[in-house]
Amino acid sequence: MTSTELQTQTHDAELLPTPDVTDDGLALLQRQAEAMGAAHKIATVLSGTGMVPQAYRGKPDDAAAAILYGAEVGLKPQQALQQVFVVHGQPSIYARTMVALLKAKGYRFETIESTDQAVTVRGTSPRGEVEESTWTVDRAKTAGYTSNKKYATDPQAMLYAKAASEVSRKLAPDVLLGIKYAAEDLELEQQPVRATAERTDRRGGQSALERAKKKPAPEEKADPSQQALEGIGRCQDADQLDQMLNWATNQGMSEAQLDALKDAAAARADELGLVTEGEQA
Repeated sequence: MTSTELQTQTHDAELLPTPDVTDDGLALLQRQAEAMGAAHKIATVLSGTGMVPQAYRGKPDDAAAAILYGAEVGLKPQQALQQVFVVHGQPSIYARTMVALLKAKGYRFETIESTDQAVTVRGTSPRGEVEESTWTVDRAKTAGYTSNKKYATDPQAMLYAKAASEVSRKLAPDVLLGIKYAAEDLELEQQPVRATAERTDRRGGQSALERAKKKPAPEEKADPSQQALEGIGRCQDADQLDQMLNWATNQGMSEAQLDALKDAAAARADELGLVTEGEQA
C-alpha cells in the first residue's frame, strides 16, 4: 500500500459518522432524573401517611427508590411501596408478587405438591421453558430458616414462598431485573443468636455469673415509720412505749409521722390498760 492510499483511507475514516454514545447516556440520565423527581413527589406524600409499611414512613428517598424499582417491573406507586422491600441491600418483592407479574406476561405456575413437609412448584414460560423447585423442611433447616416461628405455624406458606420465588428467578431473570431475594427472606432469615460469655473463677471452677445468681439480693431498707408502728404494736408496758417513741424521734421523721405514732402509742396503752400520769391526778 502506497503512502497516498494510506492517507486517503485515513481521511475517509475521519469522515465516517460515529455513534453519539455520550448524548444517549446523557438522555438516559435526564429521563432517570425526571422519573426520580416525579417518584420523589409521590413518595413525599405517601411516606407521611399510615398507608405505607413502617420501613418507608418518614423516608421519602427510600420510598422514591422503591417506586422507581416497582415501575421497572410493572408496579404502580402504591403497589410498589407495599410490595418492594430491601433484603441485604438489594430490592426484592414478595414471592406472590413475582408470580403475579409473570402470570400477567403469560407464564404459568402449578403447585405439584403442598404439604407441611414439602412444597413443589413448577413454572412454564411462554416459550415453553420449564423450571421446577422443591423446598422441604429439611432443606429449609439446612439453610437455617426454620428458626422462624412461622415454620411451625404455617410451614406450607413458607415453603411455597421459597419454591415459587426460586422458579420465578430461574424462568424470568430479565422480567424481575435479576432479583436475588424474595421479600419473604426478611421473615425466613435465621434470627441472630445472642452470645453469652462467662469467666470461670479458679475457686472451685464456679463462674462469676453462677455466683452472682446465687448471691442473695440486698434487702430493701425498711421504712422507719413503719418499723416504729410495728414496734408499738409489740410493746407490753409504758416503758417500752416511751423507748419506741424516743427511737422514732431520733429517726428524722416528720412532725405528722411522729404525731401519728403518738396516737398509735396512746391507743396501744389503752389496749394494755395502762394508766397515764394525767389519769392518776
